Amino acid sequence: MQLKKISPLQQLAYAVTKAAKAPRRFSIGLWYRLYGWADDTPAAPLPDKKMERITPKDPTFKEISFTFSLIALAAQVARADGAMSAEKYIAFREAFPLLGGVCMKIRSLFAMACDNTVHFSHYVNQIKYLYPRNIPLYSELVERLFRIAAADGVVTPASEMMLAKIAHMLGLGAAQYTAIRDRNISTPDAHQVLGVNKRASATKIKKHYRDLMREYHPDRFATQELSPEVEMLLKLKASEINKAYKVLSKKAA
Repeated sequence: MQLKKISPLQQLAYAVTKAAKAPRRFSIGLWYRLYGWADDTPAAPLPDKKMERITPKDPTFKEISFTFSLIALAAQVARADGAMSAEKYIAFREAFPLLGGVCMKIRSLFAMACDNTVHFSHYVNQIKYLYPRNIPLYSELVERLFRIAAADGVVTPASEMMLAKIAHMLGLGAAQYTAIRDRNISTPDAHQVLGVNKRASATKIKKHYRDLMREYHPDRFATQELSPEVEMLLKLKASEINKAYKVLSKKAA
C-alpha cells in the first residue's frame, strides 16, 4: 500500500523524536517538520491545467466529487495500519454524518474505498482544487480523520505518518498539526478546543472564542458555493467551539 514508500529518513525522524526527552508538544512539532523535510514520497499531483480540467464546475458534481474524496481519504486512513474495524467505521460515520443522495450507499462506498489502490494524494489534491486555500476546512478535515485513526484507542505510526502527509499537502503548519493531534490522542477538553491553557483568564478565553468563531462560523462562507458536506464540517466545528465556551464560561462565573 502507499505507506511502503515512506523513506528511511522519515522513519528515523519519527523514531528519534518519539524517543526524545524534549517536551511532548515540541517533540511532535519537531517530528512534523522533519517529516516534511525528509519526505521523498511522490505526491503524484496532476499538473494544474489537467487538474483544473477534471475538477467539476457544476455545483452538484462538485458536491459529489468532494463527498467521494472525503470517503476515500477516510477509508485509507482507517486501514492505514492494515486493520479495519467496526469501531473505525462507526467513527467515520460520526465524524462525517454525510447528507444528500449518496447517504444510503455510504457503507458500500466506504467498503469499495477500502480496496481502492489510488494514492491518497489524488483525493487530497482534488479537495484542494475544489476548495482552494480553505485552511479552516482543511484543518477540520484532518481533525476528523484523526478521530477515525484513533477509534481503536491508539493512533499507530502508520496512521500518523499518513495523517502527517495529508496535513503537509494541505499546508497545515506544525502548530496546527500538533494541536489537532493533542486533541485526538486523548479526549479533548474545553480548554483544548479553544486553544487556551487551564489558567487562562475569562478575558483570554473570550478572545480565543471570538477568534475561532470568526474563522469557523458558517456565515463567513455564506457568499461561497459550499457543498452540504463542507457546510456540515464547519457547522460541527462551530458547535464544538460554542459548547467549549459555554463550559468554560460557567466555570469562570
